Amino acid sequence: MASLSRVAAWAQLRQRLIALQETESGALCGYPDPRADDQAPPHHITLAPWALAEAEALRRDFGAEVVLTVGALSYPDRSIEPDEWVAEPAPLVDPGTVSAALDGPASVASGHTVTHGLLVTNHRTGDLVLITNGQLTADVADRDTGEIVGGYSGAQRLSRREFRVSRAATVRVPLLIGTASFTPRLGYAVPAGLWGLAVDLAIEAVGQRRTPMMDLTITE
Repeated sequence: MASLSRVAAWAQLRQRLIALQETESGALCGYPDPRADDQAPPHHITLAPWALAEAEALRRDFGAEVVLTVGALSYPDRSIEPDEWVAEPAPLVDPGTVSAALDGPASVASGHTVTHGLLVTNHRTGDLVLITNGQLTADVADRDTGEIVGGYSGAQRLSRREFRVSRAATVRVPLLIGTASFTPRLGYAVPAGLWGLAVDLAIEAVGQRRTPMMDLTITE
């Protein structure tokens, strides 16, 4: 049987999680089920990149009972597992067969996430089929060096969805743009400024191909 102190600590934490769900929408990204009567520590909790105040409050009040992640980085030491988020870039897409452009200027607040749109145009002689989970996901890059510095760090559990683009046609595909930092030197969120944005396209019978870099404005 769990000790009274463990049960009491979990009771306090579960109430805090419920309060965060109710008062700070979107702060919690991953957490133990607060409906459970008992959970054994340590409790792994992931918060949005903007939720630093909430992370510090949890650390102060629960100490070693909680293991915290803010965005993609551990809290408070800002470490990250090697290659956890940044994969080897795919080859660039052949602009003579497929081109891509943002559906208008892209802008997002630092630490937050938006859904934008990517316009994919087929220049091939036959149909083009994009394989997605219902949307595409952008990487945030340094415009000068091309280094991937951030993006979306949450789980995605959407079902497979194909977008078919006929010859000479353009299709708008939902594009998820996140600003969690993948680089400890930048902090937990990619800071405000003009950044690059690139997207990997999974093209049927071709494989992964990467779009050229596009502009992304991150605001305070």
